[in-house]
Amino acid sequence: MKKAPQFDESLGLEWYVTDTRPCGGAIKRTPEDFIVEEVLEGGLVVSVSGFGGIEERPGPWLWVHVVKRGVDTLKLVETLRRSLGLRRGDIGIGGIKDARAVASQIISLFGVRPEDLPKIPGVEYRAAWYADSPISPSRIVGNRFTLVVRDVDIECAAEALEALKAVPLPNYYGYQRFGTVRPVSHLLGRALVRRDPDEFLRVMFCRTFEAESPAAREARELACRGDYSAALSRMPKSLLEERRLLKALASGENLWNAVMAVPYNILKIFVEAYQAYLFNRTLSLRLADGPLGVAEDDLVLEAGYPVPASRVGGGQPVLPVPGLGLVVPESRARDYLRRILSEEGLELRDFALARVGAVGSYRRAFASPAWILVDLSGGAAKLSFDMPRGSYATAVLREIVKPELPYRHGF
Repeated sequence: MKKAPQFDESLGLEWYVTDTRPCGGAIKRTPEDFIVEEVLEGGLVVSVSGFGGIEERPGPWLWVHVVKRGVDTLKLVETLRRSLGLRRGDIGIGGIKDARAVASQIISLFGVRPEDLPKIPGVEYRAAWYADSPISPSRIVGNRFTLVVRDVDIECAAEALEALKAVPLPNYYGYQRFGTVRPVSHLLGRALVRRDPDEFLRVMFCRTFEAESPAAREARELACRGDYSAALSRMPKSLLEERRLLKALASGENLWNAVMAVPYNILKIFVEAYQAYLFNRTLSLRLADGPLGVAEDDLVLEAGYPVPASRVGGGQPVLPVPGLGLVVPESRARDYLRRILSEEGLELRDFALARVGAVGSYRRAFASPAWILVDLSGGAAKLSFDMPRGSYATAVLREIVKPELPYRHGF
């Protein structure tokens, strides 16, 4: 194993499992360099080029095969909701896909006809059929990634890939969970869990980063000084949550109510990013202790419940994602969780936030890719592999690129 750089460590990503040197390279030069396709129950791939095999079932839900290019999943859902006059529960998705990508997935809409679907830039509707239930994450078993890493050291990439195939891959939450231009989503989540609106505002407005636009930095500096009206007038229109917060502050709302003016789905993402950070830290402790694989004092899931690996003779190690209702049996995982919560000054009940509270869960500690294609010709690495639902392709790519500052490499 190899210690990761400071940027990664700040997100809980403390280790590489490969010892190879940084191979460099850039990802996502174009959306076509990062293609993600859902894999449904039974292994059916929702291919960019189209697919069949789903039976139409009479019902009120319309399942739509969507291919989006450079479009954020949550913004697409919100656009569809407003355009079609739907409630939030009337739209189902199996997962949030990368925005800077070509993504092929299923979206379900309640009470909608194919001819009602609105035209949205960057979005194609490839097929539609009726169903008796919505799509949900439980119907998705994984994702297929087809990626290009440009300007990479090919010899180094070959070494890194060979090393990756020899060890389990840590199932870290990837960079995009936290942000790379502004890696603060988890810090905003921490402020929410601590019920600290002052800290939320400090993180949102008083922390600026070199990769941000000058206009955004100027607006944040004004907001940090308390000049909310001037900050609102200068904040770029694309920064929706910042503008909602500034509008509430400029109108005289108290700090907590102003924070709650940010859309709840965004606040929820911040809390979940904090959960992801805590999981990453837990996984980093587990990696430091070893082994790379299951140990007797690990937890594994049996019929959905965590039990010691020694009781069932092995299995896939899991670690806790802190949140409400989490029960952790005596184990090394429990020791890690207690240590991290103590350092953070938290208890699990602190995640009981109105409307944005987050439940606890378990996540596998390792999730290695199922390789389909490795092509290292032509000065670029072309890779295709499947990953389980919720696992990140960037966890694979960071082991190859080993970036000091991920945004400079397209992460």
